[in-house]
Amino acid sequence: MADLFTIEEFASFMQRDVDTSSATVARRVASGWLKSATGLADWAVPVDDQLFGWGLELAAIAFDNPAGAGSESIDDYSVGGVGERRADILAAARIAYSGAGAPLYSFPEPDWHWKVSPAVDPLTA
Repeated sequence: MADLFTIEEFASFMQRDVDTSSATVARRVASGWLKSATGLADWAVPVDDQLFGWGLELAAIAFDNPAGAGSESIDDYSVGGVGERRADILAAARIAYSGAGAPLYSFPEPDWHWKVSPAVDPLTA
């Protein structure tokens, strides 16, 4: 099973040292969110850049806001809108991997093993 990103890539994205255990949980949470939205069972190797970016952003949301708070205020510093960003990412992933434009049903492979029967002239047969 492929991971969306490594812990080192996540720490680089966050631009700070991260606790490996917490980062691993955040990666699994982001992976679960994306798998639910896309319907994919596993990630291709190498991971698509789009999924990689979405995975990092979702993991950062889960890492920084494990309680899922809608906003946070400390003195004159406030952060909000992470829930909306998460919803936007998952909606984009759902659209990108929904299979739109692809057949909704499975079709059998064409049978190319048929043989041409020679034409029979009814007057000479």
